[in-house]
Amino acid sequence: MTAIPQPRKQPRQARSRHAVAAILEAAARILAGDGYASFNTNRVAELSGVGIGSLYQYFPNKQALLAALHRRHGEETLAALDDALARSAGRPPREQLAAMVAAALDLHRRELGLHRVLEREWPIYDEPPASNPIDAALHARIAAWLADAGGDPARAGLLLRMADSLVHGLLLDADPQAEGLDEAITDALAGYLALPAYHHT
Repeated sequence: MTAIPQPRKQPRQARSRHAVAAILEAAARILAGDGYASFNTNRVAELSGVGIGSLYQYFPNKQALLAALHRRHGEETLAALDDALARSAGRPPREQLAAMVAAALDLHRRELGLHRVLEREWPIYDEPPASNPIDAALHARIAAWLADAGGDPARAGLLLRMADSLVHGLLLDADPQAEGLDEAITDALAGYLALPAYHHT
């Protein structure tokens, strides 16, 4: 199994966290706009405004940047899911599911170029679920939601894998703005969970 590159150290102070955030944003912009062939640490340092020496304090190479972008995406996915659940609290389960699907699609649509590189060219730097704390947190959120909705929490893992495959497959390999994409994914997942249909108004 491929070893996941790790950062050299974690930023502790606000200034260091700001520098790391700027480095990752610059890396994401280069990958999204120009692809992996144009991706290197010197370009990232220049675009981020962070010295190359400072960049190397945190990331030993560009592979470590790729791994960090995978982790950042996981954190953003968890935050989007939490927001969707908070905004749809009290609604029927199918509407809550639709809110989560919409949030996931919106997140991916904002950085399609980046996700094509991460998911299609360098998926090996995504930490496997067995050791990934973000995956564990996502699983816990979905299991709790299923329990609250009267479903089976044991289905959380498969539901997440299905959602991941549908979102990445339909967005990255097809037209990301295709009409009815949100509804198609929601219907597929709701079918697995046997959630009752609702009428759009």
